[in-house]
Amino acid sequence: MILGVCFGMLAWVPIPNHFVQLPGPAVSTSDQVEVKGKPRPPGGGDYFITTLYRRPANAWWSLRAVLQSDWSFMSEDSEQPRAASPFAEEDGHRTLRHVVYQTCGLEPISRVTILDLTDDSPLLGKVEPGDQLRLLQGVPINTPAQVREIVQALEPKESVSLTMAAPSGAVYQVRVKPAQIRTLSSRGLGVVLSRQWDDSNLPKIYFRSGSYQGTSSELMLGLELCERLLSINLRKGRRIAGSGGLAINGRVTPVQGLEQKLSSARQVKAEVFFVPEEEISALAAHLENPEIAIVPVGSIHEAITWLQRNPNRVNTAGKR
Repeated sequence: MILGVCFGMLAWVPIPNHFVQLPGPAVSTSDQVEVKGKPRPPGGGDYFITTLYRRPANAWWSLRAVLQSDWSFMSEDSEQPRAASPFAEEDGHRTLRHVVYQTCGLEPISRVTILDLTDDSPLLGKVEPGDQLRLLQGVPINTPAQVREIVQALEPKESVSLTMAAPSGAVYQVRVKPAQIRTLSSRGLGVVLSRQWDDSNLPKIYFRSGSYQGTSSELMLGLELCERLLSINLRKGRRIAGSGGLAINGRVTPVQGLEQKLSSARQVKAEVFFVPEEEISALAAHLENPEIAIVPVGSIHEAITWLQRNPNRVNTAGKR
């Protein structure tokens, strides 16, 4: 009996600087995001975020990790994947929002704002820093370069009309003649302009949190969001799981624990499992599994293209 107690105590002795990775639950993306005015397109199927658990290692957990194929015994100094994006998760999913808007062909409105005026500007007393330049000679203004081109094309002594918007939203008209600006050594309006992006025209995206951690959920969340923004059903009745972060250019970035996340996908009977293409070798032993298609993708665009080109469950795993 004493011997049994001793073995039991030894089983819970911690192993310093080591941990055990094991499969976590698969989380449906359907209730993790919301797009204002854009419900999920009707139809069957679902997307799943695959997760994993990390537990401090002890003798018992370590023995189980050796015996169970989808558990891993790892040291704290194990090489971790490096994200390809300088943006972090704590920025409120800013990178993910940017990627899905770009992928879906949605652009924020470009606004040109007055930052300052020279002391010889013909607009002194007529406009204020912070006001937006909406139209110049009736032309919508999106970049400061447009202002220079229009002013330089004017005939000498010709006046120019400006449509401005104050920060309050009030719109007003101004007409002036370009003047000789000392700092430019040429005729101009004597304004310092800044290009800013106004995303108020884009559908608002909201995220819920608590069911997953880290950036490895971004690929699956991105697919869910693109469906809603584009109003197309890419699922086609399939259960689609995956793991991958997203860089600012839409590339899929490395993740941890693909063995565990594949088991997480199997728990919900997923038929497709997306993984970063540079890490497909980690799942080489599973590529011929007829129950789930393991699909390597380099970008969210590739994942969308694969879903469109393969509307039905494929029998050959690992092929795009």
